[in-house]
Amino acid sequence: MANSKTCALLLVSGLFAACGSSQNKGAQMVSAAPNAAPAPLVNREKCNEQGKHVVTADTNEDKKPDVWKFFKTVDIGGQKTEVLVCKQSDLNHDGKIDLVNYYDDRGAALEMEEADLDQDGKFDMTVYYSNGKRVRDEKDMNFDQRVDVWKFYEEDKLVREEHDKNGDGRVDEWHYYEGGKLDRIGYDTTGSGRVDKWDRAPERDEDVPGGAAPAAPPAATPPAATTPPPAAAAPAAPAAAGAKAAAPAPAAPAPGAKTAAKK
Repeated sequence: MANSKTCALLLVSGLFAACGSSQNKGAQMVSAAPNAAPAPLVNREKCNEQGKHVVTADTNEDKKPDVWKFFKTVDIGGQKTEVLVCKQSDLNHDGKIDLVNYYDDRGAALEMEEADLDQDGKFDMTVYYSNGKRVRDEKDMNFDQRVDVWKFYEEDKLVREEHDKNGDGRVDEWHYYEGGKLDRIGYDTTGSGRVDKWDRAPERDEDVPGGAAPAAPPAATPPAATTPPPAAAAPAAPAAAGAKAAAPAPAAPAPGAKTAAKK
């Protein structure tokens, strides 16, 4: 292990370079969609070595650091204590950071993780936490540096997904879960940014006694195009002072309501 004097991490144009190597901190994804709830704010300066004690590790013993831990001195109970506020990891030892963990100001719980799933040096997944529990995922599924899937959790359980299916930067499909199972799907078929069509999730054979598929229920008269009523917003990590309140997300119709099957 070595401290920051033996392996300095410099913040230059948003990229972290380590010991003169090609290692870079992945580019931050564009996560804001006009009709998606804004992400919680997390201080990325926690991974800036200024004012921190940086400790490195060489886990594969190739004489190159592949883990960087950033410690900050804070006052806890009247005692000056070093706490871990950021950890960067090069998991596949290719000289590029694959995973960044951000911790709260006491070093006690995760606030955010950023991951490079396709190992191209750019982040394509961000996970947010609140009080140590997962509350939101953002994914770039086509690796164009724009978020196209948002997932929201309550008590670590998935309750809603939002998708940008056509790549225009707007949410156009909403998935709602009940008891851990997909229950209903809302669609924006007009480009308005609002749900105008609903589908019930199909019953699964394993949910039916004996494995027999249930008979199709009679279709209810579909309502006119409606604005999806807001669902309970996903819990968010504590935002920085001055941050704007999260916009409400579209909610599902009452669980008992059924609409015409999707054509």
